[in-house]
Amino acid sequence: MHTLLTRLLLPVLFLPAAGLSLRAQELDLSLPILEASQTEEIKAKDGQKIIVHGSTERSGKSGSGTNFVNFKGAEFYLITFKSDLAPFAEGEPSDLYANKRIAVVGVVSLYQGKPQIKLTSPDQVKIIAEGEVFPPKKDAAAGEKPAEKPVEVAEAKSAPEAAPAAPKESAPVDWRRYFK
Repeated sequence: MHTLLTRLLLPVLFLPAAGLSLRAQELDLSLPILEASQTEEIKAKDGQKIIVHGSTERSGKSGSGTNFVNFKGAEFYLITFKSDLAPFAEGEPSDLYANKRIAVVGVVSLYQGKPQIKLTSPDQVKIIAEGEVFPPKKDAAAGEKPAEKPVEVAEAKSAPEAAPAAPKESAPVDWRRYFK
């Protein structure tokens, strides 16, 4: 009985500690942010971690259980393999993110020349609320460094240029002293 309770309760007790929350995390806005329709710019980020945002329009699931989420007017898509679905406790990505405005963080890869991000956790996705501005405007009051004013360079007064210093002469070295 004790073993059965341990097997049932331990995964539940440690689920929050494992970082498998059901809510989306705050996205790291220091990463490059691109719209899903910026195909060439996303392709140029192959192998890099970025944020892509836009509205989804089609989603689906293959016979093998792989989920796809496509974006309106874009060649960019999200892919989640069946083996990566366990963290999606609220539903599969093809259902959760269908016809939504989302931002997703991940590493871009190219498959048959089209850019994609592999989803392995719901923490990679932020559902953007209706009327919410994304990406958020940078705000100086929220800790952003204000833009620095350009520094004016004072023009140098036209003073007569000093003649360059002559190189110091040294006594010639007799190579025969060192190579016998």
